Amino acid sequence: MNLSENTPVPTYAISISEAGFWVIHRRRPYGPFDYQFSGDLDGIEFLYQGEKYGECCSSEEFFADLHPYRLPQRVSEAATVVTGTVTRCIFQGIPAAERFAQIAEQLRQAGLDRYRLQEG
Repeated sequence: MNLSENTPVPTYAISISEAGFWVIHRRRPYGPFDYQFSGDLDGIEFLYQGEKYGECCSSEEFFADLHPYRLPQRVSEAATVVTGTVTRCIFQGIPAAERFAQIAEQLRQAGLDRYRLQEG
């Protein structure tokens, strides 16, 4: 996440880049959250600060546990919505350019629309 000293940090945001995303909560960034394909290419592993916190092998097999990181509840909720939406988009073949709108809609439906999306 690139925030220069002269750039004000938003209060609530999701900063998304090719390298993953950050959740900004009360002006504090949490992340990076990222994913990688599993070694056998049959699933997706979810990473927080480079450590695996979950995986998805199919639409019926989705596991994520951010509890050990002691993140604020809203950060975990926002990260889970973004991760789940990106995963669904990957499995459905939705192009990266269209994922931004999908993420925004899912955040809105989850009552997390205070988190504004930004490219980072």
